[in-house]
Amino acid sequence: MKETITTSLTILLFVTLISFKTSNDSADKIIGKWILPDNIKIEMYKENNKYFGKIIDISGFKNGQIRDIKNPDKNKQNDKLLGKIIISNLEYDPKLKKWINGTIYAPQKGIELNLKINYAKENELEAEASKLFFWKSIVWVKLL
Repeated sequence: MKETITTSLTILLFVTLISFKTSNDSADKIIGKWILPDNIKIEMYKENNKYFGKIIDISGFKNGQIRDIKNPDKNKQNDKLLGKIIISNLEYDPKLKKWINGTIYAPQKGIELNLKINYAKENELEAEASKLFFWKSIVWVKLL
C-alpha cells in the first residue's frame, strides 16, 4: 500500500513538472527576432516573467527615419530608434493561451497602444494593438 502511494505521488509530480515545462515553452514562443509590417525588426525577450521587445534594425523603415521624430515628448524626438524598447510588459495567460496586458509604441505615429498576442506559430504571430475602441491585427514574421 505504501509503495502504491509513493508511486502515485511520483507519477503525479512528474506529470505536474511536464505540464509546467510545456506551459513555459508555449509562453516563450514569442522570444526571438521578428519583422513587423513596417520593416522594423525587433527582438523579443523575457525579463521577470514579462516579455519586452526592442528595435534591432530599422533599415527600410519610414524613408530612412532613424530618430523618434514623432514622439509627443519633444525632449525625446532626437532619440535614436535603434535599441529603443517598443514592447513592454506582455504577460502570458496559460488559460487563454495568449499574451496580454502589454503595450507597444508605434514610432511611425508617436503613440502607445495596448498590445496582446493572439497566437504564435513557429514562423509567425498575430499581434493585436488597440486604443479606445479601435484595434488592428497584424502578422509578424520570424527572422531566421
